[in-house]
Amino acid sequence: MRIVLIHQYFKTPAEGGGIRSYYIAKYLKQLGHEVHVITAYNNESAHFKNIDGINIHYLPVYYTNHLSFWSRVHAFARFVLMSRRVLKKLQPIDFNYVITTPLTTGIIGLYVKWRFKNPYIFEVGDMWPDAPIELGVLKNQLLKRAAFWLEKKSYQGADKLVALSPDIKEYIQTKVKSKDIEVVTNMADVDFFKRNPKDASLIAKYGVEGKFVITYAGTVGMANHLEYLLDIAYAVKEDSRFHFIIAGDGARLRSIKEKGNQQNLTNLSFISFTDKEGVKEVLNISDAIYVSFTNVPVLSSGSPNKFFDGIAAGKLVIINFKGWIKELIVKHSCGFYCDPIKPGDFKRLIMPYLEDENHLEMAQQNSRILAENYFSKEKQLGKLREFLNL
Repeated sequence: MRIVLIHQYFKTPAEGGGIRSYYIAKYLKQLGHEVHVITAYNNESAHFKNIDGINIHYLPVYYTNHLSFWSRVHAFARFVLMSRRVLKKLQPIDFNYVITTPLTTGIIGLYVKWRFKNPYIFEVGDMWPDAPIELGVLKNQLLKRAAFWLEKKSYQGADKLVALSPDIKEYIQTKVKSKDIEVVTNMADVDFFKRNPKDASLIAKYGVEGKFVITYAGTVGMANHLEYLLDIAYAVKEDSRFHFIIAGDGARLRSIKEKGNQQNLTNLSFISFTDKEGVKEVLNISDAIYVSFTNVPVLSSGSPNKFFDGIAAGKLVIINFKGWIKELIVKHSCGFYCDPIKPGDFKRLIMPYLEDENHLEMAQQNSRILAENYFSKEKQLGKLREFLNL
């Protein structure tokens, strides 16, 4: 079959960031299908490249998470318009696999279904537009109504829906009835990430000798609100056993660095955005990962890549939000929840792991077991294959 995957933020392992759509495209290629990807990149002209047998059509649509609201809307609209031209050239297509965010990719799925009778699968990664509304980003009443209309139409037009978490599936079911929906979470790459002893050379490289290292690796944006992590670092700044690392980039990075400097957080260091190999390095010298969302309930439904990388590497998981992931780490005894508005609780919660190596070892083992038994690429992609009848 000829399958087109449409994802505005498609990344390869060499580029870093979330590479779920790369895993899916590569898997479909391995199954013997002809796979095309339509995506955007920050350049002035369109480009075609074949990577690992995947035909990737790069469209010149500038986007960073530093853009203003209206600049983002312009980027989303530009991607929709340019994608239509590529899809016309690629006909006949057996089906399109359309990934949100942004929600505007739903327009593409609806268009090619109407224009070329192409069925489409719609993958839903978060509760959009509820999330930007609750974050205060989407305020215009007309745009809100348009977004909710597009959301419902995108769900109704899809032949099948893929939800990245159980919470998202439940949410979709409140919007549309009698739709075929499967949960296929983000994936733990248990072949790439290993639960290895700390590398002495990396400990020296990052200057964390004798430290209990807690790492946040991912986007530093409004939705992540890493002020919560700074509050924790401040609460234990007099305890020399702890060290915190923020590895990533985003619209809030500068302000987070400034606040860290103002608080004189000598127990905190920053690492520039890195590729998957760099994440592997940082996780090697980490004892725990910190997964953060701002205190907006809708965000707890997500399926954050950093969580799956962390459990694949066998790390203690610390989160500051409730929802399905909190329930998961409590059930499998691989981490704990720390109330984001009570940073003083952190030391009490972390001390059992710091004082008892066996307790920490068990939690880290449980993380790795969770990754292998439930969230490996093989298990999640196998579920997707069965759902799509490929």
